[in-house]
Amino acid sequence: MSNFVARRGQLKGILTRFWNYVTTPDNDVNQIHIRKEKVEEVWQEFNRIQAEIELEIGEGENINEHYQYREEFEELYYKAITEANRRIHRTENISGTVEYNRDEDSERKMKEVNPMVKLAALNVPIFSGVYAEWASFYDIYTALIHNNDSISTIQKFFYLRSSLSEGAAECIKNIETTANNYLSAWSNLISRYNNKKLLVQTHVRAICDLPTVKGKSSSSLRQFSDNLRGHLAALKTLNQRPSEWGPLLLHVVCSKLDTDTISEWEIKTPIDELAKVDDLIEFLDSRFRVLEAVESAKNMNKSVNTVFEYKNTNRKNKFERNSMSLAVTAEIKCFICNQSHTIYKCPTFVAMSVDNRIKKTYELGLCKICLRRHEKRKCFARHCFKCAKAHNTMLHIGTEHQKLSTTTAVGSSSNTAATDTTVITSVNAHASVAIEHVLLSTAVVLAVNVDGNTLPCRVLLDSGSQTNFITEELVQTLHLKKNKIEHVISGIGETSQRATSSVWAKIKSRINDYTLNLQMVVVPKITGHLPNHNVKTKYNIPNNIKLADPSFNEPQKIDVLIGAAHFYDILRGGQKRPNPTGPLYQETVFGWVAAGPVLINSHANMMPSSAAFLATHGVMTLEHLLQQFWIVEDMGNEATYTPEERACEDHFNKTVTRSKIDGRFVVKLPFRENAKRLGKSYEIAKRRLLVIERKFKGNQDLKTEYISFMDEYERLGHMELVNEDTEVEGKMCYLPHHAVRKEDSTSTKLRVVFDASCKTQTGASLNDVLMKGPAIQNEIIYILARFRTHNYVVTADIAKMYRQIVVAEEHRDWQRILWRTMPEALVQTYRLNTVTYGTVPASYIATACLKKLAETNSMEYPKAAAAIIRDFYMDDFLSGAETKDEAATLIRQLIDVMNSAGMKLRKWSSNDIDLLKSILPDEDIELSNYYDIGGSTKKILGLYWDAHTDKLRFKMSPGVGSTTAISKRDILSDIASIFDPLGLVGPVVIRAKIMLQALWREKVNWDEPIPIGVREEWLKYRNLLPALNNLSISRKILGDLSVGHIEIHGFSDASEVAYGCCLYVRYATGTGSYSTSLICAKSKVAPIKTLSIPRLELCAALLLSRLAAKIIPKLQLNIKRRYFWTDSTIVLAWISSPAANWKVFVGNRVSEIQDKTSCSEWRHISSKENPADVISRGCCPSKLTENVLWWTGPEWIR
Repeated sequence: MSNFVARRGQLKGILTRFWNYVTTPDNDVNQIHIRKEKVEEVWQEFNRIQAEIELEIGEGENINEHYQYREEFEELYYKAITEANRRIHRTENISGTVEYNRDEDSERKMKEVNPMVKLAALNVPIFSGVYAEWASFYDIYTALIHNNDSISTIQKFFYLRSSLSEGAAECIKNIETTANNYLSAWSNLISRYNNKKLLVQTHVRAICDLPTVKGKSSSSLRQFSDNLRGHLAALKTLNQRPSEWGPLLLHVVCSKLDTDTISEWEIKTPIDELAKVDDLIEFLDSRFRVLEAVESAKNMNKSVNTVFEYKNTNRKNKFERNSMSLAVTAEIKCFICNQSHTIYKCPTFVAMSVDNRIKKTYELGLCKICLRRHEKRKCFARHCFKCAKAHNTMLHIGTEHQKLSTTTAVGSSSNTAATDTTVITSVNAHASVAIEHVLLSTAVVLAVNVDGNTLPCRVLLDSGSQTNFITEELVQTLHLKKNKIEHVISGIGETSQRATSSVWAKIKSRINDYTLNLQMVVVPKITGHLPNHNVKTKYNIPNNIKLADPSFNEPQKIDVLIGAAHFYDILRGGQKRPNPTGPLYQETVFGWVAAGPVLINSHANMMPSSAAFLATHGVMTLEHLLQQFWIVEDMGNEATYTPEERACEDHFNKTVTRSKIDGRFVVKLPFRENAKRLGKSYEIAKRRLLVIERKFKGNQDLKTEYISFMDEYERLGHMELVNEDTEVEGKMCYLPHHAVRKEDSTSTKLRVVFDASCKTQTGASLNDVLMKGPAIQNEIIYILARFRTHNYVVTADIAKMYRQIVVAEEHRDWQRILWRTMPEALVQTYRLNTVTYGTVPASYIATACLKKLAETNSMEYPKAAAAIIRDFYMDDFLSGAETKDEAATLIRQLIDVMNSAGMKLRKWSSNDIDLLKSILPDEDIELSNYYDIGGSTKKILGLYWDAHTDKLRFKMSPGVGSTTAISKRDILSDIASIFDPLGLVGPVVIRAKIMLQALWREKVNWDEPIPIGVREEWLKYRNLLPALNNLSISRKILGDLSVGHIEIHGFSDASEVAYGCCLYVRYATGTGSYSTSLICAKSKVAPIKTLSIPRLELCAALLLSRLAAKIIPKLQLNIKRRYFWTDSTIVLAWISSPAANWKVFVGNRVSEIQDKTSCSEWRHISSKENPADVISRGCCPSKLTENVLWWTGPEWIR
């Protein structure tokens, strides 16, 4: 019996490989022919073996299981043979066609071919059971197969099975494939689906569910019209008369149309007559043809083979975009100058005043709305963007002068996805002045649109803003792509508003070649007109300067605000003040700007002066951070590198080298802009040194440790003394420094940190002019999850990682510091020779060097190279292997590779001390490996790991007293102290998050005492947290991997207060039983805006699919099967149907779930057995430690 079952499995493996081969498009058809003959033998042998198995079992308990195996094998065999025949005979038919031209006898030969050959070329559509597709399938199948007398009955049955899928296949699944049963199967199918009532309902429902037309899109409208026509035609074939359904059908269809289309339809139809359905269909056809023509005309205006050039710091990329042929574009003639461009881009027309444009339009007989000639009295073009009246925006009275000039350079990076969340605080200061008025720095620059053309815009230069802004109007004019973000802009009195989008745009100077790429937040309006009123230009303007804003004295709108990040890069050295009571003229890359106090007429009408001082915080505000606990996650793609991150990566790859002496990496600092804009920094560095020395007087231990750290820094060659008088003009910066103490460090308790964010005399810091690179290492959760899969694990870290990477000689003076060991000694100047912790690109440079090191050694040391790429998080290494020998090989290779770059690994730990002793000297092994619990617990990426017992642990501080004042900030701090990236104690954490949400609902301030009721609940919860210290979680989640059968089981659930998911691994133990372990989990609090339980369950399913899609590939295990479980039958129904069937909220989430998982992987589970129920409702720490359902899943999978 066992031999038969084993052989049967082998046969199915052969058949599966054959199916994979025939479904691969480029595989050789001749081989398919040969393999097919072998598979036919496999089919015969399978039937014999399967019959033996079924006879031996008789009517035993497992007989249904073997029947199912037969059905699966037969289904796969029929599919494989069908596809093979199609591939083979498609090739033969093509060959036969060629021979027809060469041989007069070919027609006779082709007629002699077996009918099976020709039948394989018949393309019968696959019918899945969707009623709307039945009529089409029925007609085609009946004509090609059912009524085809040249096909035998068994062949027809064969075709019928291969043409059905999903629900339709289930209809005849249990009917045995014989000639006698064919008509019975066909009758079953007809009786099931040839149901006139259901078919009519299906098409009517489909019309009601047609997707809404999106804007003025010809493709969207055409698709809508085609779908509508199809359903109406189907209804007519069912003897219905949809054309007579009149107002009801018109209402349904019109509700799906965009506003512009509805407006056009209402204009077209008579006021006092009811329109007909056929008229609407005809109108829709006409409408999308008009839209297609307009879109085509727009495309024809694009230049041929325009060369785009993107410049960013030290790189230049060029690419070509091919447009339409010259023969087409030559047909476009301007009405003004007769050149090959539209009137919208005519320099002569654009340069005219609005009055002259209006006059010229009437002289040429052009339509005042679309600026074209056409006979119809009614123009369907869009009305004025400014006032919505019936004229073109360029003819709007009050439209400011806009001059377009062509350019061959396009640098707009608006297509770059940048989804960083930023929070902006904005403060407006208003002050009425009597005589003196302050001019703010403004400039007129050229903004580049998506087509490479430039548009003059007015820019405000503001050193008090930490971000850049752009008006919505300019974004629309330039056609820039928006990126979704979340901003909170706060003003006086804590009033706030939100901004939800940003753009990347390129601006150019009008007077030179200077260009600047900016990320800007989109706002409706930046400020009022500046200046607030006319300022007389009686002051002497120097003759030898070019003004950045020739009309700086006239009130005009502001289109762009450039903040402090670029303000000091824009400045140049020149300054002039020709009149003591007049403005100061400052030289910039855009020309000379006028700024400062000026005297105005005291009799003028006084208006408030308004200046914007804006601050952008690099991290989210506490309020925004708190809301992340419950905000429903956005749909969309994951963020990609920003232009700056790509530029930083390019810079590294182009400039990195290796030292010929010791193999260390040598790098150059990646400057964002011209670093010469940094001001003097010696004095601030000296003042900060004096502050440190004053601290030394009251803390001798601090002084001793500080001096020891700096002495070591110099002794190791990581800094060197330089002559203080050696000035490197425009190429140096002095960095202040201070001490940071880390008590839990096992090596260095005190570390000296160098402050690269300290502002120089011009207000810019070294970090302001350096680029930040991307994150290129795996996330913590991936490394920790994979760390739990190995039998033997090792951990280590790189000694002084950043300081093992050398900075190129020409860049070291950017890292100067001041130091002396005694206050009475002279202050000496040093420079740092290695990558400095605290500089913006430091982390990227260090991780990029690791990546480069792995790539260089991938051939000689493959295991170490893979581990370096996969298992490093900054300087911490967590990895392992399945056998002791493999682990030893990994350690030896890793040491060799890291030593080749001067990166020594230290603090080695392992769950097998003998493994380390056999390779490493004792001084390199973490002492904790020699001690029992209490001394053997080591912190790895924030988690506590007991190497002696190979367990993961938590360490919580004792509870707080009942008299202690508690604020919302205290609660958030306590939650943050439970560092749990894997979500192992997620049920405990979710309870705290739910309490925080309740405080947020009550609008409790961060530092005020929380309400008594919540306080008592929190104290009870907080004092139970130390119970987590009793948890002892196995680091290892798998048994012996040689068993080979591994499954992943994911569970999701939701309650009224939260939703979550958890992932388990299930594996065979080798004794015939199975064991399970919790891998990781994730949860979110239910959103403030109430969602129904089914929708929350869907959010939980989406959370599970995302977690699984990210974690499972990172485990690098041979997963045999995946199962996803939910206790919601509604969610299962949603997932099992096409996403287009559902409304937006459900449809979007179902679509992503179906992308990340297969519908067949989802199963139903009862709420009582669902471990995700624990995380969706929360659990106290003491109960969680004993919750078997949470740690191992439901009993039946164990």
